[in-house]
Amino acid sequence: MGTEYPVTTGAFDLSFQGGSGGLPTDIGITKFNANGTSLLYSTYIGGSGNETPHSLVCADNGELYIYGVTGSSDFPMAGASYDNIFNGGPTVTENSINFTGADIYVARLSSSGANLLSSTYIGGTGNDGLNLGPLHHNYGDQFRGEIMLDNDNNVYVASTSYSSDFPLSNPQQTNLNGDQDAVLFKLPSGLDQLLWSTYFGGNGLESGNSI
Repeated sequence: MGTEYPVTTGAFDLSFQGGSGGLPTDIGITKFNANGTSLLYSTYIGGSGNETPHSLVCADNGELYIYGVTGSSDFPMAGASYDNIFNGGPTVTENSINFTGADIYVARLSSSGANLLSSTYIGGTGNDGLNLGPLHHNYGDQFRGEIMLDNDNNVYVASTSYSSDFPLSNPQQTNLNGDQDAVLFKLPSGLDQLLWSTYFGGNGLESGNSI
């Protein structure tokens, strides 16, 4: 991602926020019409660190929910965030992208692309959302995970954590059993509560790739 990404007038953020390391990266979100002939909106989303988007899902009303990873302590927060403070982690470089710690983010963009309606960090003091170690074999495997919605627009995310203090709520599994476990969690549409969350894994390595 660079400064010349084709953003559109009236979109949420028209400016590249930069990032660290040799490959600074922001999220770029672009919406086309159904047959791909018209650009409806295009926007950056990001802070002063690096971000990667991992999965998207669109609600029936056209709002877009984005799940991914950020290394920014100033990722844009909107609404009544469940957690508006970056939790950090050790510095790691994956696919030439430098993360000065990694938190999961979930963000909700208006149907017009003009407004960030809500967003939140989710993570502990280790790295979250990056599938590290020997479980990635193909290009991009580090950036796995999934987001989906139910009929009430509650948000479900499957991801990965290296944090022994990942935030838990009504967990099925209370401890990080391996160096890396899968994590599953549910948020309401406003991203202001952690309805439930849990580790899921044994004493090896797990990644939450899909739900």
